[in-house]
Amino acid sequence: MKKCCILFFLFWGINLFSQSFYVDGTNGNDNNSGTSLVLAWKTIQHAFDNATPGSTVFIRGGTYYENVYANVSGTVGNPIIFRNYQTELVLLDGTGTSQTDMLYIEDQSNLIIKNITIQNRVVNYATGVVISCTANSAVSNITLKNLKITGINWTTIPNAVPTSNNNSNPLLVYGSGTNQSNAITNIIVDSCEVYNNITGFSESIALDGNVDGFTVSNNSVHDNKNIGIDMAGNYKVSSNPLVDQARNGNCIQNICYNNISSYAASGGIYVDGGRDILIEKNTCCGNGWGIEIGCEENGSTSNIIVRDNVIYNNREAGLSIGGYTNMTTGQVLNSSILNNTFLKNDYSNSGLGEIYITKMSNCKIQSNIIYTNAQNILMYKDNIAPSNNNSINYNCWYTPNNNSNGITISWNTSTYNSFATYQTQTGMDANSIYSDPGLTNSTVSAPDFHILQNNPCIDSGDPNYAIILTQTDYYGNPRISGAGVDIGVHEFSSPNGILNDENEIFIQTYPNPFHQSIEFVMSAPESGIKNAELRITDVFGKVVIKETVPDSEKCTIQRGHLPAGMYFFKIGRSGNDLCSGKIIIQ
Repeated sequence: MKKCCILFFLFWGINLFSQSFYVDGTNGNDNNSGTSLVLAWKTIQHAFDNATPGSTVFIRGGTYYENVYANVSGTVGNPIIFRNYQTELVLLDGTGTSQTDMLYIEDQSNLIIKNITIQNRVVNYATGVVISCTANSAVSNITLKNLKITGINWTTIPNAVPTSNNNSNPLLVYGSGTNQSNAITNIIVDSCEVYNNITGFSESIALDGNVDGFTVSNNSVHDNKNIGIDMAGNYKVSSNPLVDQARNGNCIQNICYNNISSYAASGGIYVDGGRDILIEKNTCCGNGWGIEIGCEENGSTSNIIVRDNVIYNNREAGLSIGGYTNMTTGQVLNSSILNNTFLKNDYSNSGLGEIYITKMSNCKIQSNIIYTNAQNILMYKDNIAPSNNNSINYNCWYTPNNNSNGITISWNTSTYNSFATYQTQTGMDANSIYSDPGLTNSTVSAPDFHILQNNPCIDSGDPNYAIILTQTDYYGNPRISGAGVDIGVHEFSSPNGILNDENEIFIQTYPNPFHQSIEFVMSAPESGIKNAELRITDVFGKVVIKETVPDSEKCTIQRGHLPAGMYFFKIGRSGNDLCSGKIIIQ
């Protein structure tokens, strides 16, 4: 009887009568019922006018030249899903359309939009996707998944220099609500690709104003003309300053590269006035700044955790942290920069080095690897007040000249060329080290951020670092493995992998990140990887590639049709994993 009761309640909780609707731009008709392929609607707009809670709208492949405005909502537990039909390619194209917005969602909730490409709107203030909330309404539970957004441009000229009034927004979440009850909540942007957009002084993915609760994860944001991902506040988007901040959010496992402009400080990831945000396990390379935690307007940016990110080969510093200028009250408060690896940033030789500090208070920069380029410039702290009660400690600093007396640190009005003198004079980095961190590969063309055996970063991070039990490093390993937390993004357990019996498995991947193919080069004692299997999974654990490791211990994998993003590999035999790691497709 118990089994019967359980099954009864399980079936009771499933909507067995969910409705399916269909859109077919070639053969459909908006006068149809939309309830089958034969009776499909013609336009996506008609679906956004008529779909019902709990329904799924399947859109046939093709190009739809429409500006779409959402006029329907789902209900809690019964969202409306808009997606492609089977695996067909759906293009929402702005060529020749009359409005600036490609997909505009205002005051609607409980929607899921997935597997659609939004492209080609060229007009000043063009937008790809907008999620908006007016002053006295509320918006919640909207998921954007596996969208591609490209060609959302304010101009057709790629290198045009904009004024402050020249902008476009590929993806914008804009909360104008006046109180907590009018916030935009539970927004998910996952596994999207936002690329090749000319955004002027705007951002590729932006959350601004009264936005409370969001996750931006597993996205590839690249080759855009300004900032990649921005979480903002204090811009009077909401008339109530108490809620005018994007907050309580996660920015996790995104790949941000080549987001760069000639006219602005274009960061890969930027928090400007947001609060209570976790920035974790992202890859930022080739941008203007790597990651910027700032505050351009009056007010504050606070409680930001930047943890386990790799930040390399950006034009300016890898990290910029602090208020924007003496002309505002804006500063960064109570924020932490922990266990990141910075490698050879500031390729423009601006003199800012790896870390640039302005107005910040009650912040800490700890347990990071900071490895400079040939300038040998570690850090630049500007002499802008206020800047109080900050801690910089338990880091590993290194310069290619391997000379702790041949470095440069600018600190307020002083310049230090000796790491020991900097420690003594500033009181900072008292427990930090100047040492080669032992990265597996320190070239920016094919970096590998695993730390090698017998190097000083192991167990040398902040001894008081408190972690939650499920916390992992950049590669997915437990965050503490040994006597204490390691410095940098990799928590050492074995050289690039896991020990199998008493044999050590070494593996290198090249290039990583990669575009078309990646080579796995393995070395091990005799029979160490014989008959082993290489499995590559996506971020959801789905196996996308499976290969037998050849006798040559070298394996080349073609990208094929895999989308850009982050993937994980494991090499194993007979159910036992021998080594594991992370690869990135650009």
